[in-house]
Amino acid sequence: MQVTGRITKLKTFILGLTCGLALSAAAAAAAAETLQVYGFPAAFEINGQKKEPGIEYTVLNYNGHAYVPIRFIGESLGLGVRYIDRDRVISVQNEPGETDAASKALWRVQYRLKIGQDAAAVKELLGPPAAERTAGDGQKAVWRYDFAAAAGYGYDAFAIDRSGLEEGSLQGQLLVTWSEAGSVERIEMWYSKVQGSERRLYTHYLYPDGSSGGALIE
Repeated sequence: MQVTGRITKLKTFILGLTCGLALSAAAAAAAAETLQVYGFPAAFEINGQKKEPGIEYTVLNYNGHAYVPIRFIGESLGLGVRYIDRDRVISVQNEPGETDAASKALWRVQYRLKIGQDAAAVKELLGPPAAERTAGDGQKAVWRYDFAAAAGYGYDAFAIDRSGLEEGSLQGQLLVTWSEAGSVERIEMWYSKVQGSERRLYTHYLYPDGSSGGALIE
């Protein structure tokens, strides 16, 4: 009986191992599945005007359909395009029309401000900063923008004023960190939205590699 019990356990073990290997092989095969796509050189005409996408964009053909760079198309139409990592969503939005200056500035930060831009480009988008810190003593240069700040608002630090945002002293705050070469290296923005009777805080980040992030602050 002891021998039979051992054989039964061994069979069970072997069966379980075989099933596990089969599932692992199936998962590997699924992960290894690739799509066969082709380059599709095409010219673009948007509202009657020819547009060149530039070398950073590629048009692809897959299964008889052309796949075009959404950022290029969107921005050519005057739209803002960004990828929201936390939700895996590609967001396409018009610039706010008849609205306050702060809302437009928040939109421009999220949809127009990019890594690598120089000071002139940032000022063209957002105007002059509320405060500047020059590089030195191991610190990088930083610009701070205060959006829709209340009259008499005073703040000296180059860090986000969370208390001020929670209290409604300003609607948004942006920190632009500069590289030694004088281009945008990183951005951090916090902003508030009033939903019903509650003021909620959100963040938006743009990192040196071009990736973005953000969250609702609970």
